[in-house]
Amino acid sequence: MNENNLAFLKNTLERLDFPVEVANKLVKEVETQKPEIRLAHEANRGNETVQYDLNFRKSDTSDMYFFNSYQATLKTGDQAHDKTQEFRIRNGNNMGADEAFNLVAGRAVNKSMVNGDGDAYQAWLKVDFSQKDNYGNHKMEQFHKRYGYNLEKALDKFPIAELSKPEEKTELLASLKAGNAAAVTISKDGKEALLFIEANPRLRTINIKDEKGVSIRRDELEIKDKSHSQKATENIGLDQDKKSGKKQGLSI
Repeated sequence: MNENNLAFLKNTLERLDFPVEVANKLVKEVETQKPEIRLAHEANRGNETVQYDLNFRKSDTSDMYFFNSYQATLKTGDQAHDKTQEFRIRNGNNMGADEAFNLVAGRAVNKSMVNGDGDAYQAWLKVDFSQKDNYGNHKMEQFHKRYGYNLEKALDKFPIAELSKPEEKTELLASLKAGNAAAVTISKDGKEALLFIEANPRLRTINIKDEKGVSIRRDELEIKDKSHSQKATENIGLDQDKKSGKKQGLSI
């Protein structure tokens, strides 16, 4: 058994957010020197369950193993409706287990990527389950900075209590960018409700759902008459628009 190779694989699993139990399974499998190793792991969050199937292959010319890819499958309780996406392991654009969880659950993830020239860029990613690529995998949509999605501006259109506290706002933005469905307190007609929101880069807005996962119409919660402070927040960084005399739209 190649100890250096095994240490590298264990480090890779850790960097991709897989728990130590997966690495422990790998150690046992590598000891058998099988030509191919397939490890299964399951993660649960609330009412969502994702199964991971990790693929390793032994070199034809040495005792080294390579971590080639893994599949993440959202388990729906009906195999015909399960959603599976393969994530290949390659330098620069590896997808972590937590990111894969949110992607197969249908949410968008904001991630630092590397293009063909080795240059880093930031983009929102979302799996398009209606289309497949030439390899039979679902297409991955990318929404770059020039697409114009501003998550903070999208949030400011709604009476979200957490936005009034800088620390909670920072945590909320980070959670949404990671692809999570974040619990927030939203006020409506003088009452507060605990709802769940997630980023929607395609429509440049957010999705809002109740505790049962039922979508709520955005226009029912959108702030109609913004306060002076909210308007000031929206105008941060919009000097160019001010100069050109453009008025910022508030449509969803």
